[in-house]
Amino acid sequence: MLSLRQITELRRKPFLVGGNRLQAAIDLAGETQTSVARALGLSIAYVSDTARGRYQTITVDNAHKFAAHFGCAIEDLFPANQAVA
Repeated sequence: MLSLRQITELRRKPFLVGGNRLQAAIDLAGETQTSVARALGLSIAYVSDTARGRYQTITVDNAHKFAAHFGCAIEDLFPANQAVA
């Protein structure tokens, strides 16, 4: 989970082109893609692909999982103009 200071820092980071701030959140939390995947019950490949902005959409359930894990809003991780399925 991110501290308030880390969430503020996260919000200052740019979104990846066509992507998100997921990798920034992982880095700020001192975690790895593998540890996040295990904690959320997702595949490592899915977390990696999502962090790299390879998906054009993310499910609402998975967006909630990521946000809850890091203790931030969905919008802190995923841009508002990104499609959510």
